[in-house]
Amino acid sequence: MENLTKTEIDYSMAQARVNQLKKFYVSLLLFIAVFAIYSIRKYYKTGEFNYLDFNNVSVIFWVWALILGIRAVKIFFFNHDWERKMMNKELNK
Repeated sequence: MENLTKTEIDYSMAQARVNQLKKFYVSLLLFIAVFAIYSIRKYYKTGEFNYLDFNNVSVIFWVWALILGIRAVKIFFFNHDWERKMMNKELNK
């Protein structure tokens, strides 16, 4: 394995984080678009917005929202300093 400088490590970590954020925002926009289309279609067919009936489509949206929530917590609330510490520890061996 090649020896990387601190700048190169910082750059690669920043690049990985930006890629994670990009994937998350694309997933979020896709969820919003699909949910909006489904909601409008459902409203015009039935006249109501009831997502607690847990039919097949509602379950899909609930699971999708749960996955997005978990990804958001992982991206925005977990501290990435431990990754840096572990990388430095491994590189110093």
